[in-house]
Amino acid sequence: MPIVFVSRQVLASGSIYYAPAKGMPGVGPFSRAAVAAPGRLQIREPDGTLRTLIDGAQPSAATLNLVDVNAPDVSWDGRTIVFAGLPASARNNRFGPEGYAGAWRIYTIQVDGSGLRQVTGGSGIAESELRARGLPEALAMFDDFDPVWLPDGRIVFSSTRYPSYAQYSGVRTSNLFVVNADGSGLRRLTSERNGADRPLVDPSTGRIVFARWWRNMRMPVDSLATITDASGIVQKDGLTVDRDSRQPSAEAMFRNAWHAAVIDPDGTGLAMFSGGGRSDLGNHMYGGAFDAAGDLIANFFPMYNMTEAGGFGGLRVLARGAARYRPLAGITDFSRPLVAPNAFGIHQGEYVSEPAVLPDGRLVVSIANSIQQDYGLWVLSADGTQRQPLLDHPQTAELRAKPVVARARPPALAAGTGPAPAAFPPTGTNFAQDGTFLFDARNIYFNAPVDTDIISAPAVGSAATIRFFIDHQRASRGSLPGEDWPILLGELPVSPAGAVQHVAPANVPLFEQLRDRDGRVPVLPSALDSAADGNHPNNATGSAHVAGFNFGAPGSVARCVGCHTGHTMIPVPSDPQQVEFTNLAPGARVVVSSSADAQRNGGLIDRRVMKGEIWRYWRSSPGAQQNQWVRLEFPVPVTVQTVRLYNPRPGDEANSSIQVRAAGVDLCADAGCAQVVATANTGALSVGGTDVPFARQQARAVRVRLLDVTGTFYGARVASLAEIEVIARGEAP
Repeated sequence: MPIVFVSRQVLASGSIYYAPAKGMPGVGPFSRAAVAAPGRLQIREPDGTLRTLIDGAQPSAATLNLVDVNAPDVSWDGRTIVFAGLPASARNNRFGPEGYAGAWRIYTIQVDGSGLRQVTGGSGIAESELRARGLPEALAMFDDFDPVWLPDGRIVFSSTRYPSYAQYSGVRTSNLFVVNADGSGLRRLTSERNGADRPLVDPSTGRIVFARWWRNMRMPVDSLATITDASGIVQKDGLTVDRDSRQPSAEAMFRNAWHAAVIDPDGTGLAMFSGGGRSDLGNHMYGGAFDAAGDLIANFFPMYNMTEAGGFGGLRVLARGAARYRPLAGITDFSRPLVAPNAFGIHQGEYVSEPAVLPDGRLVVSIANSIQQDYGLWVLSADGTQRQPLLDHPQTAELRAKPVVARARPPALAAGTGPAPAAFPPTGTNFAQDGTFLFDARNIYFNAPVDTDIISAPAVGSAATIRFFIDHQRASRGSLPGEDWPILLGELPVSPAGAVQHVAPANVPLFEQLRDRDGRVPVLPSALDSAADGNHPNNATGSAHVAGFNFGAPGSVARCVGCHTGHTMIPVPSDPQQVEFTNLAPGARVVVSSSADAQRNGGLIDRRVMKGEIWRYWRSSPGAQQNQWVRLEFPVPVTVQTVRLYNPRPGDEANSSIQVRAAGVDLCADAGCAQVVATANTGALSVGGTDVPFARQQARAVRVRLLDVTGTFYGARVASLAEIEVIARGEAP
């Protein structure tokens, strides 16, 4: 079948660290708007012949004087191509801090080469208007790129036309926009402070999946003191830019990577699309294509902030929801050595990128075999094991291939209604210039099921209040953390059951931070690396502080559960009772009768049964198999509905044959279990979990007594449990 692609010049520089490496055009803020002229938009026919639709080496009025092209996408009926183009006049424009030409716009052309037309226009923002709004004049130029057809015939694309700087490397903020194919109806879809690039349409839902830059250059600190220096504000309102002075548990708050997000075409339903745990490396994604199974064949680039190198990547398979990636081809992690000690983001190996999925399941990809990044087109089998060359022009990069074929049209979701979002960030205190939306957190303590690759929620009772910040572009001249300091919109109480609602300004970048009863930022529990006594403050993976940004469409309701990385991938139960009751065990303090390894006591509440290493399970001291017990002490009273006990899985490296044949569960009014208020017994436990129900009894501790245990673990006779879930609701202290 025909394949459309672009053939562009290899960039002279591919890294700010390593001069010998050449650059891949169209990749992240590093090169998404770089000029790689002359560029050609070409179609390879099934017989191998080539048709050139746009030849940037010979610009003319017939081709609207385009000298460079990028990112073609084929309409659902297979007849029209949308792409980003750069006219010759851009060569004389003033470049911005990224070397922007400031003139990339969206174009369409028929597959037969007729009907070329410009879709988006605008020559820039008047500097006088920027000055009047207190915005830097350098934000005047903008670029449109990465267009994709929506099922309703509109086009979604990324652009820097909403004036703002991202919070790293002085680059421009990108956002998603939608527009009709005739250029009418332009409206902004996202309200990022950092970036929204590479939109795709999920073929099964019609939703927009895109690469989202997760970054917040202010981190949490307990102190509310204000500190300034010559660069501006260093600390204020519980936020700091000093990585050395913030609370030690907040190391994970330093985030700087692109990951997969999803949003509806009307600007609602923003959520994380795929990922596992709190890992910039593990969750990185920047464009790709959906396969027939609905998985995303995603680009991975080792410089995952996308500002300091362009290219040198590979392909991963991302399943929707909380899941870890599967490597497919090229560089997919940091396991291979760098090409040179200072060549950060450039690993030794073959570079594979920009997949397109053919109707038979095979992939068309771009492959380069050296740091010169001279990409050619290849066809790979769906599993990446077999390949054949398709096309390779000498000394140019052939990229962004797409099959020219009619495809099944996904569901066409509702478009945005009402006035288009404002063209400029708010000025003064009129933050709600576009209206408001409802921030509806149903239960910030809500946890995902066991074996779900989402970290645990804040410990029950750890949040007394939640603070709301707005952090939009104002006068800051770049990625300067001391300027445009976030504005505290307000602070609201969190209910004992973890609920809070806030009417927030729409279409602006926001973030939140929790505070406990002592005014400190709570840490997040992680039993994966628990302290000897299981006390969660000594066992933190991060703080209850949003390490990126969120936003809401006017009149919408942003409803969620949890308050931690990946929480937007947890479905919100429709039944209010189900929202209130969740597994609160990860926030408990663990006390045990004995332990073979005190560092693994937290394995009782790490939410891992079938996943993770079996040695992470708690087990008693060798030989102490009978009459063992474990106790979970909660920081506040909880109303317990169910205690779920998991038997250790058999086999694995421990060759486990442990079977808990009988157990008793006590609910206690005090942390030490001197006063038992309810008790229940159960027979043999299941690896899949055995429920022990209660009549919604309030308690401060749950004690599990192992009444009859058989078998061995690493050859030793011990007692063991894989996991304890306590399905409960938080109550007032």
